[in-house]
This record gives sequence, C-alpha cells and structure tokens, in this order.
Amino acid sequence: MKILITGGAGFIGSNFIFYMMDRYPEYEFVCVDKLTYAGSLDTIRPVLDRSNFVFYKADICDRGEMYRIFEAERPDVVVNFAAESHVDRSIDSPEVFLDSNIKGVSVLMDACMRYDVGRFHQISTDEVYGDLPLDRLDLLFTEESPICPSSPYSSSKAAADLLVMAYHRTYGLPVTISRCSNNYGPYQYPEKLIPLMVTNALADRPLPVYGQCHWVGKKPSHPGGGTPGLAQCPRNPLTLPDRAAVQLRNGQGAARQEHGSVFPEIY
Repeated sequence: MKILITGGAGFIGSNFIFYMMDRYPEYEFVCVDKLTYAGSLDTIRPVLDRSNFVFYKADICDRGEMYRIFEAERPDVVVNFAAESHVDRSIDSPEVFLDSNIKGVSVLMDACMRYDVGRFHQISTDEVYGDLPLDRLDLLFTEESPICPSSPYSSSKAAADLLVMAYHRTYGLPVTISRCSNNYGPYQYPEKLIPLMVTNALADRPLPVYGQCHWVGKKPSHPGGGTPGLAQCPRNPLTLPDRAAVQLRNGQGAARQEHGSVFPEIY
C-alpha cells in the first residue's frame, strides 16, 4: 500500500504520518507539501531518511507538478490535508483560500482519476456546519447536520466537500470525507487558539478572545486521539463506503467551549 499525503509537513498531517508509519511500517508514504508558513521540514525530519518515505515540495494547485508526482509514485490512496485553515486570514485574504481549498482539491482528484488511485480522502472540518447556540449545550453536529458555513474559510471547505461528492457522482471516483473538530498538539502553528494563548501567556502578552469570552465550536481534540480515527478511513479502500462523510469529535462530545474562562486560570 502506498499512501500520498498532501500537507504532510503541517500540524495534523505530520501527526498522521508519524502514526501511520509507526503502525504500518510495511506501507510506503509520499508526502507533498508547499512548505508555507504553517509547514516545515523540521516537523517531519525524524522520517525524512526512512526508506519507505519520500518528500516533494510542491503546490497542489500546480496541475503539471501534481501529474508528474502521481506518474512517478502511483499511489493507492491520497489523503488531502493541504489547506489554508485560519479563519481570520480567510477574512483578510479569501482568494488564497479559494485557490488552495477548492482548486487544489479539484487538481488532486483529476490526478486521482488520471492515475487510477483507489481512494481520495478529503480532510474537512466541522466548521462547514456553521455555529451552535451557546445556550444549547445539548446540541451536537452530526453527519446529517446541514452545511451552513459562516466564514470564507469554512465556505471554501464546504465547497470542496461538495466538489468531492460531485466527483464521485459524476466520474465514479472513490471518495471519503472526515470532518474533525478543533485539534491541538505538537507542531501546531501558534496562530491557533491553544498555542496562541500559551505562548502569549508565557511572554506576558494579552490573551485575545472573541466577544464575551465565548468560543463557538467543539472542545479541541489532541491529534493523538483523533489521528487513529483518521487512520481508519484511508487504511483500506474498503473500510468505508464511497461518499461516506464521517464526523470526528473528541470523546466528551461537547458542542462548544467557553475558552475565555479557562485561560485566565493558567495565566
């Protein structure tokens, strides 16, 4: 089995690679990453010299380069972690999110069809479902929840999800989607909530929060807990039925967390 992972030098992608290489040492792994501000070769340096691992610095929007890599590697499964993923950045510069999160997904799926890949797995986000009311702690997002994004970032991910489903229906491409709740852990870029708060607190800087110290979204999950869930999707093309969209959340299943009331305690 050869798995091609895009965005593998980033936060969740690298944790996925480490988990999969440890659990399935007989597999071959191809990592493709553009190495933007959120990706680094230092993150995956522990596996760079392994015989069953190869790295390509490339942009998933570059169709010619993607075709060259797929031609050379002939992967069995593609797992797409590559994405622009910061809400605030999407508000300031939405165009780059449309390129990476929609056009890039289309290029990858075209490559999958061209080179007969057995499964395309799209890493999405629970933010495609929108917001939950703060006064309804009993509510949870499920796979049946309507798609109702509320930012350029989540809209671009929702569009990609719909495109993935359309490629299956139109072209018969085997696809699956996972929609994770917020994650935290090693190698996370410090623009995200938990590393931002921790690094600011350590540097005696202000701790920015939204609104009245309420953060709408699920409790964050450590990738050590979420990665095995992700790993079940691409492990075997027969593991999930085509077009399956799986909602992955932490074991506590909370619908939202008031982060602003938590961080003053550690500060």
